[in-house]
Amino acid sequence: MKVCTDQRERLLLDIHGELPASEQAGWQRHLDACSGCRQEQQKILRLLDSAREAMPVPKLAPERANSLRESVMMHWQARRSRVWWRGQLFGMSLRPVPALVATGFLLVGLGWFGLQELRNTSDTLRAPEASKQVVVSDAEVIENLDLLEHLDDIERVVRVVDHRDIRI
Repeated sequence: MKVCTDQRERLLLDIHGELPASEQAGWQRHLDACSGCRQEQQKILRLLDSAREAMPVPKLAPERANSLRESVMMHWQARRSRVWWRGQLFGMSLRPVPALVATGFLLVGLGWFGLQELRNTSDTLRAPEASKQVVVSDAEVIENLDLLEHLDDIERVVRVVDHRDIRI
């Protein structure tokens, strides 16, 4: 008799103890009804038993087992504690990089809002458009010193004229 082709996977899973509990009742009913699958199961189980008897599992010395266990645990802990940013960059640890990046973003944000506030306050402090004052650098003042002296004279004349009622 032959094994049912649609049951071959269930047979292999059952032999290796991997068959899900939800399928075990259905598989057992199929084995009770199908002699081909039942014979194949018994044949494979006998083959596995004879292979275990022919090739016993080698014993591992306790010292070697402890050494392997410690090596695996150390490797596992090293990989577990390793974080991507703890590497080395130009000979310095990358551990403070996240804090530096956060500080940089904070400074940029404060600078941005500070500039916005400065613009808002400078808008409120400005004089109306008609009476804007011209800000001049010191170099321009020195270059135009003669003109400023004439402006002083003109200002004095304007004050005299404003205080007198002169009609032309």
